[in-house]
Amino acid sequence: MSKELLISLVLGAVLLFCIAFGIFQASLLSNPFFLLFGLAIILGQVIMAHLAFNQYKNLSTQTTNESIDNEEGREEGREERGTDGFDD
Repeated sequence: MSKELLISLVLGAVLLFCIAFGIFQASLLSNPFFLLFGLAIILGQVIMAHLAFNQYKNLSTQTTNESIDNEEGREEGREERGTDGFDD
């Protein structure tokens, strides 16, 4: 598991805690520090989720491209062989 994904999950849990705490303590919603903290958590969670997704996407794409490049490289370096599947 990547560190970006872990940070995103932790920030998501903190966000849920803040929402639940805001529901039960409605007086906190008028506190600008609490609202600023909630906004920072939301922005951090969105950014970390985006970074985690991009890392996963790049990892998947890179692995596929590397395997294709490796196969093409093997094709170019091979000697001509028969199509019957047996090595002569």
